[in-house]
Amino acid sequence: MTNISDNFQETFLDDLLLQAGFEEDSIWLLKEDLRPILQERIILSITNELNEEDRAHFLDLLDAEQFEELNAYLKSTIPNYEVFLMEVYAQFEDEYLENFEK
Repeated sequence: MTNISDNFQETFLDDLLLQAGFEEDSIWLLKEDLRPILQERIILSITNELNEEDRAHFLDLLDAEQFEELNAYLKSTIPNYEVFLMEVYAQFEDEYLENFEK
């Protein structure tokens, strides 16, 4: 869905789970649980950035699985979209790792 490649998301999740202290051979199952949470966070963050009209168009494109058009739309609608997206990933990482410190 995002302009960040699926490969980036897989590497991000691998690194995140390793930083949290999980063993490399057991992270595949944890990734399956964590991936939808991350994707939901991304979608929520995007919808919070959009006005009502843009949000409706975004959700229509998402539902239609028109990902290339969706990415182009988000790049043209959200200023510095890729920076914004990386901030969402960074915040997710910080919050996830913070839970393991407690």
